Order: sequence, then structure tokens, then C-alpha cells
Amino acid sequence: MQSTAGRPQIMLAHVVAVLLFAPTVALFVLGVVGVALTPLGIGVILLLIVVPATRLVATGHRSMAREILQQPVVQEYRDTTGLGPIARVQRWASDPARWRDLLWELSSITIGFTLSVLSIALFLYPIWSIVWFGLWKGLPDIFDRPYGMTITTTEGAVALSAGGFVLGALVWWFTAKPIARWRFGLDAFLLGISRQAVLARRVREVTTSRAQGADAAAAELRRVERDLHDGAQARLVALGMSLGLAAELIEKDPEAARTLLLEARDGSTEALQDIRSVVRGIHPPVLADRGLADAVRALAVDLPMDTELDLHPPALPATLESALYFSISECLANIGKHAHADACWIALHDEDDVVVAVVGDNGVGGANPQGSGLRGIASRLAVFDGTVAVLSPPGGPTTVTMEVPCGR
Repeated sequence: MQSTAGRPQIMLAHVVAVLLFAPTVALFVLGVVGVALTPLGIGVILLLIVVPATRLVATGHRSMAREILQQPVVQEYRDTTGLGPIARVQRWASDPARWRDLLWELSSITIGFTLSVLSIALFLYPIWSIVWFGLWKGLPDIFDRPYGMTITTTEGAVALSAGGFVLGALVWWFTAKPIARWRFGLDAFLLGISRQAVLARRVREVTTSRAQGADAAAAELRRVERDLHDGAQARLVALGMSLGLAAELIEKDPEAARTLLLEARDGSTEALQDIRSVVRGIHPPVLADRGLADAVRALAVDLPMDTELDLHPPALPATLESALYFSISECLANIGKHAHADACWIALHDEDDVVVAVVGDNGVGGANPQGSGLRGIASRLAVFDGTVAVLSPPGGPTTVTMEVPCGR
């Protein structure tokens, strides 16, 4: 069932919506007049006042719809910063969001207003039943015929008043939320981003995240290739040369051959360690064996500073665990290189199907969100529709917040 705010909050929103009825009517009429008079020039002046005011009122209704429906209701308007009056009106005329605001005004002063008044009337009817009884006692000649019935006794008036109160309260109780969903759902539909705009934005996001994922994967492959080339490959080449020389010297100079074989043995051990290091860089064994929380604890053990841990991650896919692990590892590496901190903290928890990782320190601050390390983290998490927020004022502290959807 769709989630809805409580009834007191609903009634307050209906009252505010009714109070905004008159301004909304005025803005709608002035907006239509402004559009009609635009060719004469005076309409431009009118629209320069009406359109921003309409956006202000629409933003208020958008906030109410978000609170009542308990779901995001956002709109994207085309930017008009720096434009002159004529260019600004032209930009508004080509902005679908502005025309949706005008359509919303029409629906708000008709359907929306009717639904709000209906909900308020249903709320007030039980109160009127009590007030009617007091009026009947004081002015029986005027208020003795409700619904065409003549009430002559106090018992009859009490029964009618109590029945009206109970029935009215039940009707309001069971209709308050459905009416609110209809009224503010219509506002959300017209004031929010259209389905086409949502799909277009989602396509852009997917395209961007795919490109970032491809870049991150390519960078990771280059890193693995570089580590293998500079480490294990060089050692294996040296190992082959040592074995070749040992084969030539084994009959002429057994002692020298023995020395070369010992060096080759040491070289093979070092090459194996390099290969293991590369493998750990791809997917650390502690992450596979013990999970994300213990893997982060293992990172914190090696830090030369006081570290506060608050780790309560949900069950996550291995790929997402790996991305978060390396993102946290990169944050900790940045702290060690640049922060000059003596304390840091790491938090990992779940908020409404979004895994949130926070890494902070008490260092000098001033971290650059466009730095290679933080951009790498953003690219890594963008593959999972994740976001990275950096708060690092000069003087610190620095906080990096990573949020990744993990709908289970």
C-alpha cells in the first residue's frame, strides 16, 4: 500500500492548499494574460513577474506533495542565469516544466481545490454535529429541522448529534488518506519530472556510468599490467637468465652454478609474492573469506593513527563489496598522504536500501573533489549508481560520504 503522511499533517496541507487558492487563481489568470499579450510587449513585463512567482508557489505545493506522499517530487527548470528579459521569456516558453506549472495551476484551482475543500468539510462535519446540538438548545425554532426532520426532544437531539459525530468521524477517518493521495498525487504528477524526462535522464546517467565504468576497468587493467610487468615479469625474466647461466656452469663451475640456482630460488619466491600482491589488489582474500566489515578492520589495523570504527554493512554482492572496499582503501590512502591527521573514523551502514560509507579525518582539510583519487572513487562507484560527496573545509575535518543503492 502506498505510504502517506499522518492525518494531522494531511489536514494542515489541505488548509495551506486552500489558503493558496486565491494566489494560484491570480497567477493563472495573469499567466494566461501575459502569454496572450506577449506579442504586444507588455506581456513580457507581466511574465517576468508571474513566472518566478508561479515557480515559488509550485515549489511550496511540491514540498507538500513530497511530505504527504513520502516520495521525492522534483522538477528541473532550464537555467536562465545571465539572460536578458526577452531571452529569458523565450527560454521559459521552450521549457516544458513551465508549461506543466501552468497546467498544474488549472488543476489546482479546480480538481485540487475541490478535493481539499471536501476533505476539510468531512473533517469539520463531526464538529458541526456538536455545534448544532448547542445551537438547537439555544435556538430550537431555527435549528430543529435537520435533514427535514423535526427534533422536539433533547434525547432526539443528542442521538442525532452523536450519530452525526460518529458517522462523520468514521467517514473522514477512512477517506482522509485516499483523498490526500488523489489531491497531492495529481500535484506530484504535474509538478514532478515527466516520465519522458525521467527516462531521458536515466539514459544519460546510464551512459555516463557505463563510460566511467569502462574507464575504471581500463585503468584497473593498466594497473594490473604495470604491476605484472614491473614486478613479477621482471623477476621471472631474471629467473630464466639465472637458470640458463646455471645450466652452462653446472659442469665447469658447480659452485657458481649452485649460487645462481639459490638466487633463482629466491627470485621465484619474490615473483610469487609479487603475483600474490597483484591478486590481492584484484580481490583481497580477507574480503572473500571474512566479508566487508572484517576487510575494513584489517585496513584500519595498519593505520598509524587512532581509528574509530562503526561497521554494520548489509549483505552485498561480491562486486559491490569489492568496489566499497577499494574506495575506502583509497580514502585511507589519501588520509595518510595528504591529511596530516592523527585520528580518523569509518562508518558503514544501511539506510533505506542504500549502503552508506563515511570516511573522515581531523586533518588539515582542503581536499580537492576533482583530485585523481576521489575522481577514481566516483568512477568506481558510478558503475553501481553510487555517489560521492566530499566535505573538506580548510582546517578540516574532512568527510567523504559514499552512497550506493543496494536494493535487496
